[in-house]
Amino acid sequence: MRLRVLTRKTLGGLHTDLDARVLRADGSPLPGLYAAGEVAGFGGGGVHGYRALEGTFLGGCVFSGRAAGRAAAAALG
Repeated sequence: MRLRVLTRKTLGGLHTDLDARVLRADGSPLPGLYAAGEVAGFGGGGVHGYRALEGTFLGGCVFSGRAAGRAAAAALG
């Protein structure tokens, strides 16, 4: 049997604050850039851990998307 190594989970993502703003290396927010879902570490590990089951990521992705949308709308006034 031939095996091929495949990576599909990053167990992390971009660093964000509670308003889903993407943070620079120094911890300051990058103006106008928000992240949600898997890119923010909510899918493929993140809050669910290394052995997370498929399909359990949706809640965190929806929640982080809602937070990002609200923060972006508030920033626009």
